[in-house]
Amino acid sequence: MVSDDSSTSSSSSTSHVSSSSGYIPRSINQTISRVNTNSNSTTLETRDYSTFQSHVKSIIGTQNSGTSELYTRFINFCTLNSLDTSNITLVVFMDYLTHLFKIKPQLAFSTINNHRSMLNQLLLLTNQTDIVNDPFITRIMTGIHKLRPSSAKYKEIWDTNKVLKYLSTIKVLPKFIYTALLNKTLVLCKMFGLARSSDLVKWSFKGLNITTDSIRGPVINAKEQRKDGVLSILELTSLDDTYSQVCPVRHLTTYLKSTKERRKKHQSDSVFINNYGTPLHVNQINEVVLSTLSKSGIDTTKFKSHSTHSAMASLLLSNNVPFHVVKKMGRWKSNDTVDTSYDKRIIVKLS
Repeated sequence: MVSDDSSTSSSSSTSHVSSSSGYIPRSINQTISRVNTNSNSTTLETRDYSTFQSHVKSIIGTQNSGTSELYTRFINFCTLNSLDTSNITLVVFMDYLTHLFKIKPQLAFSTINNHRSMLNQLLLLTNQTDIVNDPFITRIMTGIHKLRPSSAKYKEIWDTNKVLKYLSTIKVLPKFIYTALLNKTLVLCKMFGLARSSDLVKWSFKGLNITTDSIRGPVINAKEQRKDGVLSILELTSLDDTYSQVCPVRHLTTYLKSTKERRKKHQSDSVFINNYGTPLHVNQINEVVLSTLSKSGIDTTKFKSHSTHSAMASLLLSNNVPFHVVKKMGRWKSNDTVDTSYDKRIIVKLS
């Protein structure tokens, strides 16, 4: 495991592990001490960037603005250090993580981990899975997490009932406007499925198993699959007739019927498509969710799209839904993750 002892001396850097890219220090502190943040400290021969740039453009086109900023930051780092961005070696990966760790003011673990995920996407595009799965990178990230454990983003969370009350006013009519049906269905699926926006983008239409009581299907290349090789299944269950106006299964079934003709144009495997039949992007889903939250009276300057996770998990737990059931619904690995980040005090304002 990576040492988190800040007193580790750089003189102990004789302890190394062998790597195809060279000898790598075991300790995160030794790793930090070996890298000079001076822009001239690391120099590799500059090569053709066209292949890398084509990969970057293909990804940026389907990601939100925050992800685009991560790519830009990495490109700037490589440019300043004369690094070859078309060949991301283990050493380049390690040096970039070290650079992020040393930035002032300090970056949180979650921010550095987002950068790691971005690099993983680039490496997977070029089939460099050996670096993505390299145990040394995992040890470095473990060490960073020990030194800078993530804190919960929210100490309290909005009342889910406010959003459901607003959504219930949007009636599903026989000739329902497609965009309105899509938007309502998106939010209901995100909430009741405890889903990330990226899950909804990658939810497989062809893999859906639809019954009168539930709809379930695989999320292609979800976070769980990338990290642990575990296929992620997103599942929705029906609500009784009393709550028909916010039943995710009822609305998704109606939505899927309305997309039949649109799907013939592009043969997309994405569950959610726009009016022209092309898959939605993460930022488009986030915009729909934020708009719905705002119209429901939720402060969207404080609470973002991902807050639906905490809001719904907190509602379920407060209504005595078993902890293990909520954990499974959210596809979370550890109990600590649920306790720390997703079980919050619900804000209830008396009228």
